[in-house]
Amino acid sequence: MNLNQQIYSKESIKARMLQNATKLWGVKNIQALDPLVKLLIDAFSTEVFKANNEIQNVNGRILEKLARLLTPTKYTHPNPAHAIAFCIAEEDKELLLEHSEFFFKKHLNSFRKVQSDQQIEIPFTPIDNVEIINAQTVLMVAGNTVYEIDEQLNKLPVSRISNSIENYRKIKIGLDFSNFSSEIFPESLNFYCSNPTFEHIDFVYRLLPHIKITCNENELNITSGKNYPKIEEIQGYEGLFRDQSILFKLKEDIKNIYSDKFIEVDGFNPKVADNFSNWPEELYDQIQLIQQYKDRNLVWLTVEFPPQYDQDILENFSFVLNAFPIYNRGWKKTEYNLDIMGNNIPLETADNEYFLYVDEVIDELGKKYTEIPFMPTNDLERGLYTVRRGGMERFNARNAVDLLSNVMELLRDEVAAFSVYNRDNVKDVLGEISIKVKGLMIKTDQVNRQLKDDVNYVIIEPVENSGHTYATFWMTNCSMANSLRPGTELSSQKNQQKIYLLTETIGGLEEQKRSDTILAYKYALTTRDKIISKEDVKNYCKMELRDEVKKISVKRGTMISDRPKEGFIRTVDVEIIPINYAFYGQKYWDNVADVLKNNIKLKAIDGVEYRVNINEN
Repeated sequence: MNLNQQIYSKESIKARMLQNATKLWGVKNIQALDPLVKLLIDAFSTEVFKANNEIQNVNGRILEKLARLLTPTKYTHPNPAHAIAFCIAEEDKELLLEHSEFFFKKHLNSFRKVQSDQQIEIPFTPIDNVEIINAQTVLMVAGNTVYEIDEQLNKLPVSRISNSIENYRKIKIGLDFSNFSSEIFPESLNFYCSNPTFEHIDFVYRLLPHIKITCNENELNITSGKNYPKIEEIQGYEGLFRDQSILFKLKEDIKNIYSDKFIEVDGFNPKVADNFSNWPEELYDQIQLIQQYKDRNLVWLTVEFPPQYDQDILENFSFVLNAFPIYNRGWKKTEYNLDIMGNNIPLETADNEYFLYVDEVIDELGKKYTEIPFMPTNDLERGLYTVRRGGMERFNARNAVDLLSNVMELLRDEVAAFSVYNRDNVKDVLGEISIKVKGLMIKTDQVNRQLKDDVNYVIIEPVENSGHTYATFWMTNCSMANSLRPGTELSSQKNQQKIYLLTETIGGLEEQKRSDTILAYKYALTTRDKIISKEDVKNYCKMELRDEVKKISVKRGTMISDRPKEGFIRTVDVEIIPINYAFYGQKYWDNVADVLKNNIKLKAIDGVEYRVNINEN
């Protein structure tokens, strides 16, 4: 790249033109050339330099657009932030719909005098339809400590008990079913297992399917992951391409990130309600605690862990009901008259908002439009739509900024040529112009940083007699929704329901741009979204971390397996050194390493254990 810049710089172009002129006219010394020839060559070299810059810009835009078109949408799309939240149910059983929006108001400080502070609403929705029940964990016994859990799920130690050897690897959990009025006990309970202190130890969540849970000496069945309502299977091309859609891919990726932290417990005795008063033996002497909860209907579960878990790890566990993943997306609606606007509907977003995907397109007659089907057919009917990104405007904000930048560059380069006119104070006027141009350049740089991305459009093939058309779509705030702390309250605008964050929001990223798009295309082209070789691992990490990577090394290793009845196993160790390790901190990079490892395992071949470490140096 540096070599090309030297070859096509203005001075090198001028030097080559002068050298060719001396050869053409048989002159040995460049200084012997006519001054008019030098002046013309200087002017021509400037024009050639500008033309070359324009060609390079066009080549870059063409390459970027080709890479964007040929890369799977998932890798060039904005990524919404996500986290785990929990909700308090008001009825015995409730269904929290996936389009239910909960908002957090974020205050943005302005660093400019002419601009006031802003307050934006950041929306979140459940990752899928989620069933919640009117019950929650209120007591936990770990080691020699009894913990009380408040409404915000904070663990508070309330008393000490004698520590027995037989309870060394056991936790007792007290579930409060006092407000659960139904006579039919739930068939299954889904727990979110939280251990933020030791979450980066590999086996803490991976061995959860190997724990044993009993209720009144009745052993229960344990399944890893969280169950969601099953979606209707679609056969043929439509089902195949639905599974590759951006909506499906985003949801599956977020579900996979948190799947190891959920367990499903079933096999309860239908008459478990008859044993609400059965407290664990080690709590019989806690008279004050029993008196405090004597009016509560508590169900006690005994959780026995494998030998790998020590006492410190067990004491930092929490088991939460009614927890589910959420992600940052908000619903927007736009309406246009096709008679005036043609068949294009712009899907405009506000500042700090990015288009995610189309929800539905419907006209005033109630006709619902569908996306152009991915199937071999020549008989496409009306009532279809497709989404296009940018390129529909004749002259947009980006063109205006580029045009103004070119004018200012021309004024800056050529203003000295007019300084020979000393009459009528022309020189003073030109000096004022230079000062104004400098101020305008500063404003242009600020506008260029705040410039919005290209607008997305819905292009439809309308049915007859259709006028007004309504298009709804989902947007996201990307990195603006990151770093919301656990315990943050998110409220709904339609009802009094609220949800609370259990984990920090992470994962929000803007779409890939420029060289990042090329890296995404390189990964998609060479791997087909499957990780086999060492280079595949490196390309994937580079694509995900973008310009934050300083060095990546992949090598083979061995480790002692944490699973029962296994010895040494082979591993693939991925060592990553980022550029700004100290800026983000260890906790951030540990979370990034966990996400990378989970994604690599999903895309890699079975039977290979991956270990991802991100270190400062």
